[in-house]
Amino acid sequence: MPEAGRERFLVVALDEGGTRVALPAERVRALAPVPSLTRVPGAPASLAGLADRRGAALPVLDLARLLAPASDPVIPSRLLVAEAGEPVGLLVSRVVGLAADPGGAAILDLPGLVAGLRPPRSARSAEAEAGRSGAAPPPPRVALLALTVAGRSYALPLDAVEAVTRLPDTVAPAPGAGSLGAMPWRGRALPLVSLSARLGLGVTAGRRVAVLRGLGLAVEQVGPVLRVSPGAIDPVPRALRRDGSATDLAAGFVRLGDGALVCLLSPQALAGSAEEPPRKAPVAADLEPIVVVAVGGSAYGLPAGAVRRVQRAPDALTRLPRAPDGLAGMLAVRGGALPVLDLRRRLSLDEPGLDKPGLDEPEPSAPGNESWRRRLVVVEAGGVRAGLLVDGAARLVRPEAGAIRPVPAARDAALNRVADLPDGPLTLIDPAVLLSRASFAGRPTA
Repeated sequence: MPEAGRERFLVVALDEGGTRVALPAERVRALAPVPSLTRVPGAPASLAGLADRRGAALPVLDLARLLAPASDPVIPSRLLVAEAGEPVGLLVSRVVGLAADPGGAAILDLPGLVAGLRPPRSARSAEAEAGRSGAAPPPPRVALLALTVAGRSYALPLDAVEAVTRLPDTVAPAPGAGSLGAMPWRGRALPLVSLSARLGLGVTAGRRVAVLRGLGLAVEQVGPVLRVSPGAIDPVPRALRRDGSATDLAAGFVRLGDGALVCLLSPQALAGSAEEPPRKAPVAADLEPIVVVAVGGSAYGLPAGAVRRVQRAPDALTRLPRAPDGLAGMLAVRGGALPVLDLRRRLSLDEPGLDKPGLDEPEPSAPGNESWRRRLVVVEAGGVRAGLLVDGAARLVRPEAGAIRPVPAARDAALNRVADLPDGPLTLIDPAVLLSRASFAGRPTA
């Protein structure tokens, strides 16, 4: 607390050369070690990234580059959390100390510096902020598709992703920075772009393709589907907003339960001006994507809304004496035990042989350890949650309107529908029927 009538200043060094500036001490809220940062694509040079602080996204600025954008980045040693109309983090080379007289150090107008980064506040954004403060029933959770790009985590709104597929071995050449070429897709040529190049991270090898409107984004990994509350998605901080144009690739930031921040990408900005050619049939807005899995040498589909996560199959399960056929065992999870069904046995299918195009190749199996090359898909339906052992989980498809039809006299009530896709019919598994018939399935667990 500064003495009455006597202002105090926190003096910091910006670089190893000892360039010093001062901040009014009353604006400094905390000193902390340098945290891990989430990069913001397309951000100005002064923005080092975002940090999670007490459940909120904190914009972290490189103070030296804020004052001189052309200066070289330095290795910071401390983070200052300061008030500039809203909390911001400032990276500095070192903290000199607290003084009543800053000496020759320039006194910074931090609110003015930060205000210069943001555009004038629009009436629409003011109304949106006012609306967030009003009481309202909890909104439905938001479905996001996780992506791994250059070793970093990103996400896209699930409803913006038309499908997920493999990158073909050969593509037709096409011009453009970051362009990988074009691939055949549903009777047309789909332009392919390296998402890592689009984000300014250089071109990295990626074997998966997320299809947006008229554009394929090559990434390293796709999934899982994240389901978060709208309150866990923070908008881009006002200090970082510029003109709101489509050149800003970040639509917001997602706070996950482990404290990590994931950058939510804007599908509109990524697709840019790509125009989608006419399609044979429109996509129905109420048709949810389908997760394609391999079971017993064939492809099957699960509604993405019922899939909670996909992971490597466990090395071992707890067996139950006199267990029903199809129950592989129980898996210890946070908050309880998860029943695990062997889907191949449950559906009375042959041994696996992943000969369907577009499915993941099995991993090398260890002798005596069948689960080494399998996947565990956790599904939930009708308040029941269980794990399904499958031979592979590969891609996401979105059927067209009218593509799903019932199967008359189905051999198994859980296989009661088929989706007619461009590469052939896909039998759909009804999780509600599958789990309702499994009397041993447990209640939802974390």
